Amino acid sequence: MIKRSNQTRLGKRLLSLLLCSFLVTGCADISLGDKEGSQDVSASNEELSQDTGSVADDQAQNDSQIDDSKTPLTSSDAASSNQEDGADKADKNSKVSKTGADAGDENLFAIMPDYFYFSSGAGGWGTDIIISEDGSFEGSYHDSDMGDTGEGYQYGTVYVCNFTGKFDVPQPTDDEYIYTTKLLDLTLTDADKIGTTVIEDETRYIYTDPYGFEDADEFMIYLPGASLSDMTEECRSWVDVRMESIERLPVDYYVLYNVGGAEAFNGIKDDSIWTQDFQYQYGDAYVNFSPAYYMGSYFSFFVDNDSPASLSLSIPWDGESEETIECEENWTSDPETYNVTIKKKDDETYIITVEGISDKEFDFSPWGGTEPGKFSAEFVLIESD
Repeated sequence: MIKRSNQTRLGKRLLSLLLCSFLVTGCADISLGDKEGSQDVSASNEELSQDTGSVADDQAQNDSQIDDSKTPLTSSDAASSNQEDGADKADKNSKVSKTGADAGDENLFAIMPDYFYFSSGAGGWGTDIIISEDGSFEGSYHDSDMGDTGEGYQYGTVYVCNFTGKFDVPQPTDDEYIYTTKLLDLTLTDADKIGTTVIEDETRYIYTDPYGFEDADEFMIYLPGASLSDMTEECRSWVDVRMESIERLPVDYYVLYNVGGAEAFNGIKDDSIWTQDFQYQYGDAYVNFSPAYYMGSYFSFFVDNDSPASLSLSIPWDGESEETIECEENWTSDPETYNVTIKKKDDETYIITVEGISDKEFDFSPWGGTEPGKFSAEFVLIESD
């Protein structure tokens, strides 16, 4: 079996998808093309909602795991701390540039994530690949249709394919954030079974070709910092970044694009900010910070574990910028606006400052705020179980 994305990453993607349904009133469907044997995905949307609820429950359990002895920072405390951390910022900027032009000096496959996924974000289908440092990879494709039942397979139908392959050494282009490579080999594990059917455990399995490798020859590799405008429309349709304010691939985000098939795989580094959550606690009150690249990061204030969020903001953050961001409230028809600044202190701590724009009188005192409409505190990494 191929290695799947870790539970944290999947949970955060599902949570982002659920929140998106509240933030927008309608979305354009992403076309799945003319893939042979593509299935009706509506049934799996209910499964997605159920899985997301489970993720939210897990988050609630994590809420009580942070030490409540911390005291809030004032705005001056945050500013002083950020001056002391100037060296950390310089190191961060140096690391970011390493994914651009300097990447040509190293093995690109060693820098990239090993896990890439190809999926629309809806439906029970997907193609996963694991890429080794030498460019070789193994992968699997599955497409589940639990509504396609019959005699002997009451649990539905699953299209499957396992495969291996290898990419050539990536070559630079005129753009420092874009490389190109060739598919040297693609071998189907059960090539002799393509088109055949087997029923096991009351489920029908149909062997098929891997979706994502149609007409595969040339692949483009987009590194963090690559301009989204430099991608084709077909490529962008598969990329999970949906924030209108984001013009380039966020930190730790990579795209592997099959030019011939117009299909894109997404890859996120395992230790990325996008796989982590942070929290600040003040007595029974707490604030959650969940970085997300899909529709924006989420910042929510709770007075205790039994109450809904008193304030929730959507933050269009790129994962590294320390510039002040104007943000709006979630889930309201007439949202208030706030300025939010996110500054990295170290790998496990961020200093976040909030100041009201349209609402300058919001009461942050339950979270240690000392001035109306203003809040600043250190957020620490929530350790996964």
